[in-house]
Amino acid sequence: MRIEVYDPAMCCSTGVCGPDVDDVLSDFANDVKWLKSQGVQVNRFNLGQEPAAFKENPEVLSRLQKSGSDILPVIFINGQIISEGSYPDRQQLSEWLSKNSNTSTNSIDQTPDTTPEILNNLEKAVTVGNESEVRSLFKRGEGLNIPIQELVQAMQNGINIRQNITQSTLQTANELLGISANGCAPGSGCC
Repeated sequence: MRIEVYDPAMCCSTGVCGPDVDDVLSDFANDVKWLKSQGVQVNRFNLGQEPAAFKENPEVLSRLQKSGSDILPVIFINGQIISEGSYPDRQQLSEWLSKNSNTSTNSIDQTPDTTPEILNNLEKAVTVGNESEVRSLFKRGEGLNIPIQELVQAMQNGINIRQNITQSTLQTANELLGISANGCAPGSGCC
């Protein structure tokens, strides 16, 4: 069971930032902890901190382009959109889990059509730095006899994307701080 949550831009996922506590976010953060204690893999992506994850998911990107950020959060269970626009409570999560646990993922995992999905998810996991997901997907790929070269290439693609994002973020930070390409900030005495 895998849940992915594409959150709106916010400073943190707990809802306890700033002077006003967002009870819905706080409850959902606790529910995520509960899900993880139940063995559910939960990945959350914050639009303000991980925009690349939104760009890499065509369904989320399409919805954002059509409707704007009001559709967030978008919640996936096992790769399928289950909800958008609001956070579920624990009862809804329990209902979704019971519905989705009735579907055997083993039979899905063993079909040859899952190779592109595994490779794409492996690339995404490397891009966002989710080590446990990288390990899990790599082992799953090996178990399905996906050639090692394809698994390595997916991981390298993720590394390349992550490096591009880091470089772009660094360039933006340097521009905002007034640091030139040679690394000297105005007034720092190094120029």
